[in-house]
Amino acid sequence: MARLRLASIFLFASFVGACSSGDDEVEPVRDGGPRDGGVARDGGPRDGGYVEPDVCDDLGLPRIAYQDGDTTYAFGDVAGDFRVATFSGNWILSNEWTGCESYVFLNYIPDDRTTFEDDLWNSNPSWFVDTPVNTHYFFMATLAQENARIMKMQEVQGRIDAAIDAASDDEAVREAQRRRFHYVIDAPVLIPGSVGEFIQDYNTYRADPNNYADLGDRGRAPPPVAHAFAIDRDQRWDPVGNLNQTVGSPPAFQMASYVAGFFDHKAAIRDRLASEIGVETFVLLDETVTDREFIREATLPSASAMAGYDTLEVDVSVTCRERNVFACSEWDRIAHIFVCLDETCSDRRELVRWITPYWRRGNRRWIMDASSLMGLVADGGAQRFQIVMGPTWERATPRDVRVAIRLSNQGAAARATAGELAFTGGTFDDTYNVRDPYRFTPPATASRVELVVILSGHGQEAGNNCAEWCDHRHIFAIGGNDLPEIAHEGNIGSRDGCGPAASRGVPPGQFGNWAPERAYWCPGLPVDPIRVDITSDVTLGAENELTYRGAFQTGMPNGGNISLSAYVVWYE
Repeated sequence: MARLRLASIFLFASFVGACSSGDDEVEPVRDGGPRDGGVARDGGPRDGGYVEPDVCDDLGLPRIAYQDGDTTYAFGDVAGDFRVATFSGNWILSNEWTGCESYVFLNYIPDDRTTFEDDLWNSNPSWFVDTPVNTHYFFMATLAQENARIMKMQEVQGRIDAAIDAASDDEAVREAQRRRFHYVIDAPVLIPGSVGEFIQDYNTYRADPNNYADLGDRGRAPPPVAHAFAIDRDQRWDPVGNLNQTVGSPPAFQMASYVAGFFDHKAAIRDRLASEIGVETFVLLDETVTDREFIREATLPSASAMAGYDTLEVDVSVTCRERNVFACSEWDRIAHIFVCLDETCSDRRELVRWITPYWRRGNRRWIMDASSLMGLVADGGAQRFQIVMGPTWERATPRDVRVAIRLSNQGAAARATAGELAFTGGTFDDTYNVRDPYRFTPPATASRVELVVILSGHGQEAGNNCAEWCDHRHIFAIGGNDLPEIAHEGNIGSRDGCGPAASRGVPPGQFGNWAPERAYWCPGLPVDPIRVDITSDVTLGAENELTYRGAFQTGMPNGGNISLSAYVVWYE
């Protein structure tokens, strides 16, 4: 595992003081917007007037209503109204609210002690042009003189406009893109409304040594500077987080561009849960915890009732509410949920796996499909589950955790009725392939047989970085005939291979090497099961022999560890 060096942490956390005069603060204006009879964007006009089509209509996205903001400014709190003076005039949140957009703020904070800010603002801004079009970007600068702020905004506007022009020849498309970018003239702490108040409040929080995170023998870490922050599609504050592509590399706008996809991911889960029907939920854990391991029991429907479901999912939500990110969990750990086969869970079967993110504030949520392993709980009734979110000896950090089993009938063509664990992983060395064949007999009535593999590589062997960063492959054979080789489809070790996966649930802005692509996994993402249809390769109603071997590229295993659960599953 790779981590962020504390020297870099304290560099990011260099204090930027701020103060403001109450006489300079005004409430956002309301004229021309939905509160005064203008066009309403949160589901319908308040006065019965016409609602113009907007980005929500273009993208087919559900809307949420505009909310009055909280009077507190922690990440996750509701952001209230604000007004910014831009090159295009005043932009007011309540007037512009559509109910399906997010808002990202980039703050130029000069610091003559480091090159961080100039490195960031000199980086390529064209990444923002390629983000989902329901995302707005606000550029602003903590510079004392208005003329200096205007010059800084003109500089970045020129580069953004050039990127927009290069991306399309269609002037209508270009104009729609330009409307997403806002160049703020105001001093950030004096922006009327919630944005200015958020910055002031966060700067006050950062200045208090009582808010430093205790890292034990590594000292105390102050909260990082808010070079970037956001309001997500739920109208809630998000930290955006670390902007370094890798440990030790300069910051880049590219890293801030990934939050747009993450906000869409979270909103898609929200909208799906709001619209679904016919789902039975069984909560295993729903509390604030510091422990890493739990055994919980749930009473599922009877075996006969279980036969009426074809879909099994696991809903995992983890929230770090700490305002100082360094008080959140630190490492990219392997997390699992197991089905226990005995009282102590010493005999267990892996149901789902995900990798925890490096230091990251806020909420992450995934709904993981485990339908192919429904046979593990087919008996229904009282079932025991083990939840593992890292080693028990790790530094205790508070997290709000909710884990729930979800059962539904989605009209699948077949339902998984049984699953047998055939192989597990281990140390990826010259003894890895010393293993006996697995013999199984699928019923003659099976309509489908699958090989289901949950796989990820970990550890870094000197010389080849196996098995976290190397090309390891996995070959299964039935009756001596090789099945298609399982190989990582991406570019292992690429500097930003996990960045785009923010749209699938990777929390961006983690304070660690989160963006480079690993072998079969990303920090903060579920490890999706690999499913191989082997129906035509087996003989139903008779014994079959399955063998397995691993390889480093095309040679022998060569370091690290393979975490693997390989099942034979059949459907009826």
